[in-house]
Amino acid sequence: MSAAPFFLLERSPRTGPLAAVAQRMVPATAQELDRAALTRRYDRKFILGAGLAERVLSAITDDYRVVLAGDERFALYDTVYFDTPSLRSFHEHRRGRRPRFKLRIRNYLDRDLSMLEYKEKTARGDTRKLRWERASLDTTLGGEDLARLRKSVPSLFAEGDLVPAARTVFYRLMILNTASVERATLDFNLVLEHGGQQRTLDHIVVVEVKDLGRGASSPLVAALRAHHARANSFSKYCLAIAQLGNERTNTFRPSLRAIEGAL
Repeated sequence: MSAAPFFLLERSPRTGPLAAVAQRMVPATAQELDRAALTRRYDRKFILGAGLAERVLSAITDDYRVVLAGDERFALYDTVYFDTPSLRSFHEHRRGRRPRFKLRIRNYLDRDLSMLEYKEKTARGDTRKLRWERASLDTTLGGEDLARLRKSVPSLFAEGDLVPAARTVFYRLMILNTASVERATLDFNLVLEHGGQQRTLDHIVVVEVKDLGRGASSPLVAALRAHHARANSFSKYCLAIAQLGNERTNTFRPSLRAIEGAL
């Protein structure tokens, strides 16, 4: 994987499509952050054009608080995903197979924090997670990382060593519902990298809503439905492979169409 895209690092999110609206939103308090913690959650993802995302966010500013990243309203994430040489993780996701895994190093650049994050969907449908802090912001699996993974998830290495398969870089705005246990993220200026190729998706915003279930009250979901937005099932890792690789992508066609339709 190449170094972080410097044009993205230099591009201030303060001039992006969500900047003016985000500046009008009230920051979340520590108590609101604690209340928004979810032990079990229901996730929905949407791909919106940047203009539509701005209109949706404008409609809900009184119902949500913004989570600050330090003193800023936007956080910068740099993530490298690891897979087997045959892209087992990607194809298990594409086929909807269980068990399946996702492994990444995510660098939270505004916090100078690097985390290894492993998630597995078991055959029973449960989710198993492993997560630990790393010593530096590099994006390679070090000896300590590999030792812990081999001990905790030896099946990861059934095909041999894992390799860096894709990279994503994006800005994130996180908001909390003031009336219920719900949080949402809006990711933009998304850069995908795979196989030596890179694509910038600065015309879309990826919205993810996390709450306690379908019955939960959500002004954000109501605003999305009012604008005829449809939920999609995808991950940024799979989008990177589907956009830039030569793999079968039938499962992700609705998401790919949403990206092209937002142009």
